[in-house]
Amino acid sequence: MPETLRESVSLQEFVVNEIKQSIIFGRLRPRERLIEDDLIAKYGASRHQIRAVFVELEKIGVVTRRANKGAIVRDFTVEEVEQLYEMRGLLQSEAAKRIPLPLNPEILSRVEEIHQRYCNAIDQNQLQRACTTNNEFHRVVFDACNNKPLADMIQRLWTETLAIRCYAIGDPVLLARSRGEHQEMIDALRKGNRKELIRLSVDHIWPAFEAYKRAHGGWAASAIESHPAITREVAEVG
Repeated sequence: MPETLRESVSLQEFVVNEIKQSIIFGRLRPRERLIEDDLIAKYGASRHQIRAVFVELEKIGVVTRRANKGAIVRDFTVEEVEQLYEMRGLLQSEAAKRIPLPLNPEILSRVEEIHQRYCNAIDQNQLQRACTTNNEFHRVVFDACNNKPLADMIQRLWTETLAIRCYAIGDPVLLARSRGEHQEMIDALRKGNRKELIRLSVDHIWPAFEAYKRAHGGWAASAIESHPAITREVAEVG
């Protein structure tokens, strides 16, 4: 582990983040086994530390532990993917309804600064940094709903769907769309356009969902088609 990271985080935290990033960027694929001995050798960690890493990764929803068999990268059934994305849409819509508008100038300035770092990372093709700043952007926006349990639930599902969202990372078309929608969200937050903010908070999640569908051969109906109440609710606001 680089000395600068050793000084700022524990070895366990570092390994958790390394494995999480490997899942995000597809270096570790669904159902792939995480081998304790390999990780012990790679990171100079103890068996106890690696098992604690597996516990933490399972808590955030990106791996599944199996009795006497270690851990594997979490896979999702069609039903699980649709339900997770339905919940993300509902929760983010609800948070968007609660954010005081126009957004507090101090928070808005922070959101704009994060978005600029996100754009810079995309321009420089630094995908890991783009992913990190994208997460930061949405966390700050939804934390502004002033309901910590709601914001925490959104963050939990955001993390839990890492292995699904990774299918959109690195796609230039989807990155350009994400970049544009972030700017539209900032405009809505500045102007107090709640209807537009709610629409964007829901619509923004579906490109990654569709990318995951395509990678797995597609299936009969997407969650947004199966649950029209989400879009209907947005249309009725404002």
